[in-house]
Amino acid sequence: MSDIQKEIQTWINAETIAGRSIDENRLHQYIQQLAKRHNSTPRDEFNGLSPEEMYNIMYHPFSSQCLVELNQLEKEQYERIPLVRQTLFLLKTLSEKELKLTSLGWLPSKIVAETYRLGQPEWIVEEYGAKRIFEYDIHSVWMARSILELLRWIKTRKGMLSLTAKGKKALSDIDMAANEILRCSLTGTNLHTFDGYDEDRIGNLGMTYSVWLLNKYGSEWHFGDFYWHLYEKAFHFPGNYDAYETRVLSRLFYWLGIVEQRLNKQVGPPFEDEYKKTDLLSMIFSFKLGLHKI
Repeated sequence: MSDIQKEIQTWINAETIAGRSIDENRLHQYIQQLAKRHNSTPRDEFNGLSPEEMYNIMYHPFSSQCLVELNQLEKEQYERIPLVRQTLFLLKTLSEKELKLTSLGWLPSKIVAETYRLGQPEWIVEEYGAKRIFEYDIHSVWMARSILELLRWIKTRKGMLSLTAKGKKALSDIDMAANEILRCSLTGTNLHTFDGYDEDRIGNLGMTYSVWLLNKYGSEWHFGDFYWHLYEKAFHFPGNYDAYETRVLSRLFYWLGIVEQRLNKQVGPPFEDEYKKTDLLSMIFSFKLGLHKI
């Protein structure tokens, strides 16, 4: 018997002992009160959020019902976000000319290099100093292209990449386009595309919750497993934290510029990265605590 069932039975017993009759309407009203209290009560597994707040985080992400909202920004602000900047560059490039893809369907290396320079530094380039870089190595560029494909703003035909009618229309309102790019990066993409981890739901599920956690704890440096344990507590995924850290912290959040990343050489070896939120987080998102913004 669940705790709620026990509470209902206790109430029925108390009402019966007191000589008060229990009809269907009274029972229904009591159950509604219990449900309302349950849904509004902070839960430890949700890091102090209530089931109702968590429901809105999961099913109404970045909406007015959610504790985390996407702000409406202006062009200059959107262009401060590295991944958005990269994606807009690809979109504008395709508005000028179609791109001939490689025989395996990848972007030409010249375009990859130009797009990469607009985003965050990636170790495979910075550490090894590769003279030619390819889309399958530079995951932020791959991500930028994937976003445009998911939005159906680009298409591939006979080895050529070009804009669709929707893509051409998107260019007529850059602020709208940038907002759609940002929203898609957070809710529409499949971060497991870029790795070999078995569980594809880790990180993809509850992205808004990860943003909320970063805002709550990101003023100080934390290792990736700190965020993983908070996330896993809510979603109960087995395994280690590597998939979560890779997908959410060291890739998406880093590509968006909302985390700063550093290697901590005081603990280990092996040495691990730590993460801290940047000012871009509060520029991009508004956060609420209950009915009050914070």
